[in-house]
Amino acid sequence: TGDLQVVDAWQILRSEAKPGRSVLVIDWRCDWIGPGIAERLVRDGHQVQLAVNGTHCGESLPLYVRDQLAGELHRLGIPITPYARLYGCDDNTVYLQHTASGEPMIFEGIDTLVLCQGHQPEDRLATELAGLVEVRRIGDCLAPRTAEEAIHDGLTVAWAL
Repeated sequence: TGDLQVVDAWQILRSEAKPGRSVLVIDWRCDWIGPGIAERLVRDGHQVQLAVNGTHCGESLPLYVRDQLAGELHRLGIPITPYARLYGCDDNTVYLQHTASGEPMIFEGIDTLVLCQGHQPEDRLATELAGLVEVRRIGDCLAPRTAEEAIHDGLTVAWAL
C-alpha cells in the first residue's frame, strides 16, 4: 500500500511531477491529451493504462487522427478502458464507474493517477488590457476549448471586425 499520487496532464508535460511505475491516465474529453500523455509515459518507461469517458479512445477526433492514434497506442501495448468515469481514489486504488452500466470498475496497484479533465479559463491578459484597448476573448480564456473550437472563435471575431 502507499499514497496515490494525483497529478494533471500539465504537470506531466512540464515535468513537474515524477510519476510512479504504474500509471492510470483518465481522459474525460476523449481527445488527444489523454492518449498523448499515455504515449509519453510509456516511452519514458512507465506501465500505463488509459481510461476514457467515451465509447473509444479519441472519440472526439477526426477519423484519420483517431485511427492513427489507436494504432500507435496498440503498438505500445497500452490497454484502453472505455465508458470510464472517475469516481474516486484512495491509497493505491482508483475507482471508476462504467457510464453505460453504472457498475464500478476498480484499478488496484496504481502509483500515479493522471487527470486529463479539461482546462481552466486563462484570461489575465484581457483583465490587464481592460480599458486600454478593445478586447475580444476567444479560445481557452473564455472556457475550455479544443484547438478547432478556438480557431472557430477566432474566425467569428475576425469576421465581426
